[in-house]
Amino acid sequence: MTPSRVKVPAGTAARVLVDTGVLVALFDRLDKHHDAACTWMASTHAALITVPSVLCETALFLPPRLRAELAGLAARGVLQVHTPDATGHARMATLFDEYRDCDPDWADLELVWLAETTGAQHIATLNVADFSVYRIHGRKRFELALLG
Repeated sequence: MTPSRVKVPAGTAARVLVDTGVLVALFDRLDKHHDAACTWMASTHAALITVPSVLCETALFLPPRLRAELAGLAARGVLQVHTPDATGHARMATLFDEYRDCDPDWADLELVWLAETTGAQHIATLNVADFSVYRIHGRKRFELALLG
């Protein structure tokens, strides 16, 4: 089965989840997806939402001089950061159990939780393999926002 793939058009009022790879590509000029990430970020008018673990993962891949710019995206509201509460962490525990054979990482399942919480279905990610497997509420496929 192929995942649902859509390019979120400029002017779309939808919320888009943003994953680590897209943010790394945005800041890393040597990343092969850098130009596409910059073009996508400049053209989307959707609300961009993410989770703290995505920011942490991204920071690990960025040189120290760029980490302030990443924090600035959140500070200016370009990226809206949502943090799970106890109920959110309980849902993530269930997701870790459900996807244990996939060896999911924390940030991915935190994004699944965010999708379930906000109703967002679009995700800007380079991690197509995993987000083709994960489901929102166990049923709904993610709509992958393409960068090119």
